[in-house]
Amino acid sequence: MTRTPLVSLGPPDPADWLVVNDNVMGGRSLGSLSVGPTAVQFLGALDTVGGGFASFRSQGLLVGLGGCTAIHLQVRGDGREWSCDLRAAATVEGFGVTWKATFSTQAGLATLVRLPLESFRPTWRGEPVPPERIPADAPFPDAMQSIGFTIADGRDGAFRLEVLAVEGELRG
Repeated sequence: MTRTPLVSLGPPDPADWLVVNDNVMGGRSLGSLSVGPTAVQFLGALDTVGGGFASFRSQGLLVGLGGCTAIHLQVRGDGREWSCDLRAAATVEGFGVTWKATFSTQAGLATLVRLPLESFRPTWRGEPVPPERIPADAPFPDAMQSIGFTIADGRDGAFRLEVLAVEGELRG
């Protein structure tokens, strides 16, 4: 199985990432991004009053997902459940369809995660999107231009996710 990096993490550039927390809709969660020599770290505190999510996403991908069958992640987490998000664009405006797949982390341990593309489900503002409402001009996975991560597990409190690798598993 051949893999290719989807985002640059060695060293990552903070300008390559966008943080979007629930304050875009009046929430009170706080999340911030820091970069190390070979990883991106997202930490903060989730507040379920008025929102209950914090997220970050790439401004682009190094390669398209059309030739991929799965996303491979290496993450060091906090023991909470996260989602990996795929979007046609990284912008805050527009709130287009987000394709999500969830994964669990182990507190303080680096974990390898494989997310087959068929495990991603379309959502809009966290709610499922029926197939007839998916825009024809943003086919999945070919049109996806951003990968990100969201915490929205319904639990108040501190969170932390360190992303060590993001790769696409190539067909063939």
